[in-house]
Amino acid sequence: MILELREYVALPDRAEDLHRRFADETLALFREFGLDLRGFWHAVDDRRRIYYLCAFEDVDAATVFWDAFRADPRWIELKERSEAEGPLIERIVSTYLTEPDYVAARG
Repeated sequence: MILELREYVALPDRAEDLHRRFADETLALFREFGLDLRGFWHAVDDRRRIYYLCAFEDVDAATVFWDAFRADPRWIELKERSEAEGPLIERIVSTYLTEPDYVAARG
């Protein structure tokens, strides 16, 4: 198993719109898709920075999941509707994490 840490940085003045999109619709769509969401946060001093952690079998499984998600008509419609006044996101950083053998061996 791997974990994917995703960081979203909202464009200036669009953070609350991005939070609202996650809260009102995206998280429900994640549940419908079966995303194994392990946690969801924003930076204490910067609501523009949203982080979440999700689990996958491996990087290939994550790639398949995100490709299917981005191609889903419900996501496409939601993204278009929520970005009618312009984009919400400045950048997304995705980092795949795995536990080193020396930590796993400690039990």
